[in-house]
Amino acid sequence: MRWVFLLDVDNTLLDNDAAKQALAGRIRTLVSPPEAKRFWEIYEETRSAEGIVDFPATGASFAREYAADPCAAAVLGALQDLPYERFLYPGALEAIAFLRRFGTAVVLSDGDPVFQPEKIARAGIAAAARGNVLVYGHKDQHLTEVLARFPADRYALVEDRAGILARTKARLGERILTVHVVQGHYGHEPATVPADIEIPRIADLPSALRDVLGNADVVAARSGTADE
Repeated sequence: MRWVFLLDVDNTLLDNDAAKQALAGRIRTLVSPPEAKRFWEIYEETRSAEGIVDFPATGASFAREYAADPCAAAVLGALQDLPYERFLYPGALEAIAFLRRFGTAVVLSDGDPVFQPEKIARAGIAAAARGNVLVYGHKDQHLTEVLARFPADRYALVEDRAGILARTKARLGERILTVHVVQGHYGHEPATVPADIEIPRIADLPSALRDVLGNADVVAARSGTADE
């Protein structure tokens, strides 16, 4: 049986809440308090308009609005230089390595097409997934494309957002195993449809899936379907 494992990034593999707090701290050192407050207002306005977090658009709008302030442009640098590898959850890369024993690990993330892939690469997640990274504005609206690009007998979706898990389960049914990682500020949202598996942290993923996958790593290795 060929497995493809679809892994979310923000607050699943990477503590995006902590990264955002660190970024806010950096911005406070670069601009005045009113300007810092305005940055996050633009951030929310952009997210509301686009339906996703878009830091490049936020930073560009902020820089235009405060073009007379030479420090405003430095905010874009703070966005680009944040060391995202420091915000990986313990066991995140090890979980990806574990999944690759059984099939293909694919990073499937919401986000803008520029900053989000760069963040995933800087964190070391892209390398751990052997470059299998897909980023969409609304990923659960692109399941047909995902399945066509990575065909498999069974899929697993590892995600902190209960709503995305429920919508994906409704679409794919028994073909997909849903794993709810209860981390981050979205992790405790009420679930309308319970996930197949619930874990408190990404480091628990290998132990949670061992019984489900059984000896699939042996079968995959013999058939050449393991991700090597």
